[in-house]
Amino acid sequence: MPPIVCKSLENDLLIKNGSEYYTGGNQSWFFCLGYKDIAEYGCGIIAICNFLLCFWRAEYKSKNIISKETFTAFVMYIYKKYLYILNNPFIKGLTGFKLSKGINKYFRDNNISMKALWGKRYNILSKVQKSLKDGLPVILGVGPDAFAFLKKKKGIQALDIDNGSIADIYAHYVLIYDCKEENKEIFFYISSWGRRYKLSYNDFNNYQKKTLFGFILSNILEIQKV
Repeated sequence: MPPIVCKSLENDLLIKNGSEYYTGGNQSWFFCLGYKDIAEYGCGIIAICNFLLCFWRAEYKSKNIISKETFTAFVMYIYKKYLYILNNPFIKGLTGFKLSKGINKYFRDNNISMKALWGKRYNILSKVQKSLKDGLPVILGVGPDAFAFLKKKKGIQALDIDNGSIADIYAHYVLIYDCKEENKEIFFYISSWGRRYKLSYNDFNNYQKKTLFGFILSNILEIQKV
């Protein structure tokens, strides 16, 4: 597989706070703002806003790095108008179908000729590659596992590109901004918690197939131009 190097998408995700830089937003920023629901279950909203950050910067060909304050204000706008976070015994956060419904309403309100659909199949690689080649990052959901209580590890492990630490991606949305083949293994480069990670596509594919309803709970938000 030829490498898909999307340095521009990675740069479009940059957020500045003083002398610090982040790759995309971080839901934990909202604890101190009093929005515990976003901080705990708002990864879907952050992923949507990360996608829209890339989209608008590409549309306006902007090289300006936005501030943390501007990003959090945008998240609050999307949160209040388009995406309602569920918090009940059955669902905590946002389903993939709710994500597609919310962003489609945003597209309509802003006269954007795009449409989102939550994926329902295995083997997402070709769709991810096509979207990245078209200049659009991809929202990836790693869903819950009904039998997680029987297992020592939950979800998929991702490597922090900057410090080498390992994070568990579980019941969580991230944004894919690049896809590369390294030593005959394919990796998704993702933004999560304001940082850069990479996770193995093979690990995701295996997790998707081994979890109950994995083809629905763990998938991508397919966004296409119409």
